[in-house]
Amino acid sequence: MIGTSFKFISYSKHIALFCALCLFNVIVVAQGKSPIFLEHSGTLSFDQKQQADCQVLRNDVVFRQGNTRLFCDVANFYEQRNKIDAFGNIRIVQGDSLRIYGEILHYDGNTHMARIKGHVRVVHHNTVLETDSLDFDQANNIGYYYTGGRITDKENVLTSKKGDLSFKTNLFTFRENVHLDNKNLALRTEVLKYNSKQKIAYFSVPTNIWYNEKTKIYTENGWYNTNTDDCQLMKNSYVNHFGGKKLKADTIFYNKKTGKMIARQHVQLTDSVQKMLVRGRYGNFVQNGDDGLMRDSAYAVDFSGTDSLYLHADTLKTKGDSTYHKMRGIGNVRFFRADLQGKCDSVSYSTTDSILNMYERPVLWSDSAQICGEFIQLYQKNKKADMIWVKGWALVVSQVDSTHFNQIQGKTLKAYIKDNQVRKVKVEGNAIAVYHPRDNDGSLIGVNRAESSTLTTYLKNKKIERIVMIPASTGTMYPIDQVPDDKKYVSRYMWLDGIRPKNKMDIFTRYTVQDEKPKAKKKKNKK
Repeated sequence: MIGTSFKFISYSKHIALFCALCLFNVIVVAQGKSPIFLEHSGTLSFDQKQQADCQVLRNDVVFRQGNTRLFCDVANFYEQRNKIDAFGNIRIVQGDSLRIYGEILHYDGNTHMARIKGHVRVVHHNTVLETDSLDFDQANNIGYYYTGGRITDKENVLTSKKGDLSFKTNLFTFRENVHLDNKNLALRTEVLKYNSKQKIAYFSVPTNIWYNEKTKIYTENGWYNTNTDDCQLMKNSYVNHFGGKKLKADTIFYNKKTGKMIARQHVQLTDSVQKMLVRGRYGNFVQNGDDGLMRDSAYAVDFSGTDSLYLHADTLKTKGDSTYHKMRGIGNVRFFRADLQGKCDSVSYSTTDSILNMYERPVLWSDSAQICGEFIQLYQKNKKADMIWVKGWALVVSQVDSTHFNQIQGKTLKAYIKDNQVRKVKVEGNAIAVYHPRDNDGSLIGVNRAESSTLTTYLKNKKIERIVMIPASTGTMYPIDQVPDDKKYVSRYMWLDGIRPKNKMDIFTRYTVQDEKPKAKKKKNKK
């Protein structure tokens, strides 16, 4: 249909033009094409010499094709070719949600492709795109820009060199120098897909995100919800908090507002301030409170000292802040350090007092000494073992040779360590000592068994130098080949060197309670 507000020199020309246009529209529709209709124009003229098939329209020009309307100041309308060249105050209106503005438009009504140039602005719901040039597929509601664009909504500003914008699906794809910024976040990548309705950014190439200049996120595949601050990171990802903590994993679920992080597969949490890292296959952490949990092949490494401590447990829990750190291991605990090894069912450690607490069948090895009890506390000084306090039927055993063992037993025990060697052992409550003195040539003299209320043993170069008993008690010395069987060992004697961690990988070896029991002594057959 053609509007009626035109100026013509001749009425007969008006009738002839109207009939020709109606005939052309019938032919176009018959051929299955979507014609462009001129709805309004202030003036209409022709230039028979220059462009015989061109209608020159001026002042308040309005076109329509389907549910799309075009407004402009001036247009060259090639009706037979179903094309438009429009100039000045371009405005395309499609439905209720899409508006496109510009200065110059070239539109092909057959392919439904438009090229808009000059201060282009696209308004889609609450999202605004600004660019110099835009190609618009009107049939599929997709816009393309190649010379740089800027998209803004209520919360975000996004810029890139290239962009594909599907206004039908609300999914936009940006390429080359992609920057997404809001009041909390700065994102940099080379390819980004963004759902303008859900406010979710998707990335599949190396991407860096900075959050309030306090947290850096890196990933090569994942998504980020700019509304809720939820994100899922799925390839070569890490979350680095500038307070010193860094989380790496194959997959990370993270919410910056709450600080909660869930990590799966090849999980590693490193604290560069406390000089500690925790690894495993499943982790659950709270960034702000430093609370965490690691399971499945979980182990921790304390690298604050000269020698690193490696500790494994079925479950590791961490708690603390920037000034202190507390860790607890639950189930099948084993740890290794060059100067210290141990096993128990559960353990706790705090950087505040550097005390390691061992619960349920604990065993501690230091140099040649094996220490057992119901509960063991290890005190450290300058990241080295300083004193061991054993409560509840304490036992210390050290090997003399393949068949002889020095032993000390009592209700409580304190062992003092210097230069990685036990120098003094004090036992209180039903104290018993079985030790093997040597001659000057190093040969064993016999076996000395002593009992008292309190017993203090002094050692030098891994050998017993002297024993002080209070009240004084006289021990019994047995020749080495005449020691009664019931005097060779204290009642709780056990030698557990077979389950002692030998290196940092040995902390993952699992043992049963039966492995920890002393082997039954073979009885001699009587003739």
